[in-house]
Amino acid sequence: MRFDKYILFVVLLAFTYLLIFPAVTIASSPGIRINGELRSFSPGAQIINNRAMVPVRFVVEDEALQGEVFWDASLRKVAMNCLGKYIEMFIGSNEAWVDGEKRFLDSPPYILDDRTFIPLRFLSENLGAIVDWDTQNSEVLISFKYQPRVFAYYYRSFAEHQENIDIFSDVAFRWFETNGRGELFYEYQDRFAEALDLARSKGVKTHASVVLMGKDALHQLLNNPENRARLIANLLDVVKKDRYDGVNIDFELLDPGDAGNLTLFLQELKTSLGTDKELSVAVFARTGKEKWPVGYEYKKIGQIADSVVVMAYDYSYRTTAPGPVAPLWWVRDVCSYMRSVIPQDKILLGLPTYGYDWGAGKNAVTITAPKLEALEAKYELQKDFDYQSMSPRYSYYDEEGKYHEIWLENEASLREKLNLVQENRLGGVSFWRIGNGFTDLYRLLEGWREE
Repeated sequence: MRFDKYILFVVLLAFTYLLIFPAVTIASSPGIRINGELRSFSPGAQIINNRAMVPVRFVVEDEALQGEVFWDASLRKVAMNCLGKYIEMFIGSNEAWVDGEKRFLDSPPYILDDRTFIPLRFLSENLGAIVDWDTQNSEVLISFKYQPRVFAYYYRSFAEHQENIDIFSDVAFRWFETNGRGELFYEYQDRFAEALDLARSKGVKTHASVVLMGKDALHQLLNNPENRARLIANLLDVVKKDRYDGVNIDFELLDPGDAGNLTLFLQELKTSLGTDKELSVAVFARTGKEKWPVGYEYKKIGQIADSVVVMAYDYSYRTTAPGPVAPLWWVRDVCSYMRSVIPQDKILLGLPTYGYDWGAGKNAVTITAPKLEALEAKYELQKDFDYQSMSPRYSYYDEEGKYHEIWLENEASLREKLNLVQENRLGGVSFWRIGNGFTDLYRLLEGWREE
């Protein structure tokens, strides 16, 4: 009798085990390659019913994914926020949810040795990857097609917009200004309908960009619920009337005390826009080493916005000593810090298409490619390249004998920054602005998204 009870206990135990996870059909752990690079993690992947299963911690730790994982013990649910997707799975269940839509698994998640395992193919394909199996090497091959965005700001140059439209994925039309009351008005009219129609005909996403600079006006706007609501209503009217794909917010020089109300405004705006319209936000670049406070709650903005334009320029500017506008070492630090507080796929690295000309005893003046060409024709410019910052430098003496120093990007310096975008797998680049005649950038961007 005791023997029969023992047999029954063993059978029940085995049955319970099988309910938690099915039998392993291949004992050895397969290799995992992502974009050609072999991954190493512990515990390793398992093959269950001809399906590769990986520990969920893999989603957090892998450099290509860098997701967040949440565990709900009461529901036995594991949730993942990864590469812009929110995926929910349940232990022992074939049902899953991806961004609120029900999906089905052919291999349910299970727990083994206090580790949660999830199906690799399902995860990868729902994140936009192509999955294949290398029989010879017993490896799962995962390929994410990386197509970084090119988010351009339009500003008073229809001809340049038209000539380079095939390069852009998005264009933010800098036509709108606001004030402390949330009133919206056109900054200028520059072939408005033509520019929008051209972008749409090429499949380029269009964004209504609204700008406000100055702490007093921003304080008035952000600290008053009625003013915030008025601006949101005005933006919704514009988006609906002119069929924009999204809204771009460029609020600069905020008082740090208004950071929380900016976050509140962005949340209100995003809620009003809904999921079918994109919210992008421009923010000052930061490395995390700065001592000065800033008016942006970066992590919260990264959670609310669909994309964040990091303005990685003006390291040196009009009122500083002459120097690089965007030194590479600084931009590299910016990328590192911003990735730690904002999902990498949301980050659009801002590039300058301008520089500054510092004259003796004067604040610098903005210099563009056409202005540089004019100076080259007028003066004997000395050309140099600073390899520490990876930035070009020019110098000359004007007709009064005063010394000038120019720092401006060129093809070589911009290539280094595009490489940073790819190395960090950022969402793409942005640049200020269309209209500066910066052909070096256009040459680099042509075909860059498909490389």
